[in-house]
Amino acid sequence: MSVYSWDEVGKYQKDVARIITNSYRLNRIAHAYIFEGPNGTKKTSTAFLYAKSLLCTNPNHFNPCNECHNCRRIDNRTHPNVFYIKPKGKVIKKEQIKNLINEFSKASIEKGPRIYIIEEADKLNLTSSNTLLKTMEEPGQDIYQILITENYNSLLKTIISRAETLHFKPIDRNLIKDHLLKQGIQPNIANSISEYTVDMGSAIKFAEGFEMINIIKLVTEIYKGILVKEISPVMLFRDSSQEIFKSYDFTDFFLTLMIFYQKDVLHYQLRNHDNICFLEEMDTIKKLSEKISQKNIEKNIINMLGLKARLKYNINNKLAFDKMLACLERGY
Repeated sequence: MSVYSWDEVGKYQKDVARIITNSYRLNRIAHAYIFEGPNGTKKTSTAFLYAKSLLCTNPNHFNPCNECHNCRRIDNRTHPNVFYIKPKGKVIKKEQIKNLINEFSKASIEKGPRIYIIEEADKLNLTSSNTLLKTMEEPGQDIYQILITENYNSLLKTIISRAETLHFKPIDRNLIKDHLLKQGIQPNIANSISEYTVDMGSAIKFAEGFEMINIIKLVTEIYKGILVKEISPVMLFRDSSQEIFKSYDFTDFFLTLMIFYQKDVLHYQLRNHDNICFLEEMDTIKKLSEKISQKNIEKNIINMLGLKARLKYNINNKLAFDKMLACLERGY
């Protein structure tokens, strides 16, 4: 999801927006930045907003108009003065950087600054890093550089020393939840997804995907089944297990939500109602909390966390999940 103004960036990354806009006001815009932080924190969209701010023909206090020919071409990744590089395979190769340097050695097709944006800059290998250093040492007056990374410590120290680093923090979960609610997503789903991920893009994809929605519904059905006793959680799960085991993401999402729900029962017992994720399941959560001790809840959570840690290993998922659900049912 793109951002179109520095005020909008400020909603997600207050410090980043403040530093860049203050630098503009003081005429101290850096020629090289490193945008560092977790996935889904608006690093790439902020980099392209920065490019638009530099090239927009009708800017308003460093905010691009988002309508001029330059802004539209940057949005479409077709502006000849904006270069975007990402890894080819597992690394960014020396040849990619050499081609970039070659482009910058030529006369610009159009007037205005030239900007290059390197995605996953931590995947620069040693030779491509050293090649890039040459452009960072003497970038030129109208050349601007942005390196984007989730693994800051993997960058060469010499590269870090030649750029200003801006740290992108995980997006506030309430912002993600509010965005999903405004899109008409049900509260249970919005709460669950915003608790699961702080990546806005992933959150939107989850909310739009029927697989994730079905997993959320299955979790609520399993806990209701535990309460009713007539419906076996193991059998409920088996009916959907083929879809859940289709990918690691689905399996992890299901198990994480099972943990969230179990924590909700604990929060209810401790009267921490503000921390409850499945707010629309409050009646079921209340009844479950009356049937189990705090010690057994904590035991269930520890067992689930242990299974979650083993998911990436070669385990018998079917057997492990059947055992986990059977133990959960007996605990109530």
